[in-house]
Amino acid sequence: MRTKLKTGSRNSRVLVGTAIAAALAVGVLLGTSFAPESEAAAQPVMNFSGSSAVVMSYVTPGGASDFERVMREYGASLSGSENAQYNQMASSMKIFRAAEPGPNNTVLYMWIIDPVVTGANYAEAQILNDEKPDEVQELYDALLAAMEGGGRQTVNMELVLEF
Repeated sequence: MRTKLKTGSRNSRVLVGTAIAAALAVGVLLGTSFAPESEAAAQPVMNFSGSSAVVMSYVTPGGASDFERVMREYGASLSGSENAQYNQMASSMKIFRAAEPGPNNTVLYMWIIDPVVTGANYAEAQILNDEKPDEVQELYDALLAAMEGGGRQTVNMELVLEF
């Protein structure tokens, strides 16, 4: 009789533990499914902490024309905006294409931003969404396709010497 009580007690503890674990798992899944995405997580961000910055974009060889088309739209959005901060960002930015191939035969584009507009968000998707909301999806898709397999590296810089 004693073994039956111990076995029954142990089985009920296992059953209760399993039920608690299952309820916790369901709660976590439901909580993350219905939790609102924070506004910050939804917004693309590319900002800089240095006084100047370099952005290196590695573009597939076949995507160079699309990348340049999107960058022209991006630049026009900045310089033609009614937003004074966007105008300031445009006036301090240049984008160069390297004559030599980049890693994995990519086309290397270097953005030189000097000076950086403190606190500004340079993300192409955000600027294009603000200035060209009807075109942003097509432009952003073209940008992503052009950079597929490539990527981007940002470098914050501080002036050390000036001649």
